[in-house]
Amino acid sequence: MTALAREIKRRGIKQKVLAAKMGVSRAAVCLQMKTGIQMAKVAAKYAKAINCDPRLLLDF
Repeated sequence: MTALAREIKRRGIKQKVLAAKMGVSRAAVCLQMKTGIQMAKVAAKYAKAINCDPRLLLDF
């Protein structure tokens, strides 16, 4: 499980809701949850949407 998937599950956020906050499709969120986040810029965007530290979302 990726760091993004763990954080979304822990917070009880639906993919559809997160996608709407970010202005992307649910499929884009789903793909990112499966592949993980490797770029700080992307982590920062997701972190802002779910209100957490971007470092929690990075997968190396």
